[in-house]
Amino acid sequence: MAQYGNENWKPIHIRDNFLFLRGSVKGFETQGSEEGVNAIAGPNSNPGSWPYGPAVIAIAAGYGAASQPTNIRAVDVEQLFNFAGSTSIVSAGSNVAVRGCISISALTTFASGFLYGVQGKLVVQGTISSANYAAAVQAQLDLSAAVGVTGGPVQALWVDMGSSASAAVISAPTKLNIATLTNTTNAIIHACIQVVANASYLFDVTDLSYGGSNFYVHSGSGLGSIGTDYLVVLVNGVPKHIPLYA
Repeated sequence: MAQYGNENWKPIHIRDNFLFLRGSVKGFETQGSEEGVNAIAGPNSNPGSWPYGPAVIAIAAGYGAASQPTNIRAVDVEQLFNFAGSTSIVSAGSNVAVRGCISISALTTFASGFLYGVQGKLVVQGTISSANYAAAVQAQLDLSAAVGVTGGPVQALWVDMGSSASAAVISAPTKLNIATLTNTTNAIIHACIQVVANASYLFDVTDLSYGGSNFYVHSGSGLGSIGTDYLVVLVNGVPKHIPLYA
């Protein structure tokens, strides 16, 4: 319990705890009691690149019964702020219940493959027939017992590009997106974005205008003429068209 006084204390901190190798285990054969499953010595091990690559698994859980308990959490982390009065994080720092981070060294050029700071994945091989939402990632904001929300903005999901960008990125930013939605299957899905909400505005948009107005152009010049092409949206269950100017 005395560890609570240490600001760097991590109640659950797993780094290279167990390494499961497919292929060669020669580099680790003396570090574990069972061949192919090896405990890594030290908190900063660097397994490198052995044949077939290592797969690091911290927790694996399987559920085989027909009826599952409610609210299963393979990893459950909760933090409770219960000081009786005003409280704050020292030096306006941050507090994160679950953190995922990938760092690329200045000496490293990452040329192929995918990187995820955090990955959530829902794999459907059977059938989903429940009317409830099913999602690979859920972000939920619970205000059911909130005394007040007077600062902010406060949101269920915050996606941020950071506070600054390097000169190299500023000079060539065209490959960057705050969010990317993809559907490369042959299924014509219902919508790219579905909104079911009580809200005053569909969008609240501010053009920060670095170097001049960028996506909000209000002078009218260069507007062009309206074309016959349009975007299709569904408003209160009725298809509507948004005309486009060329």
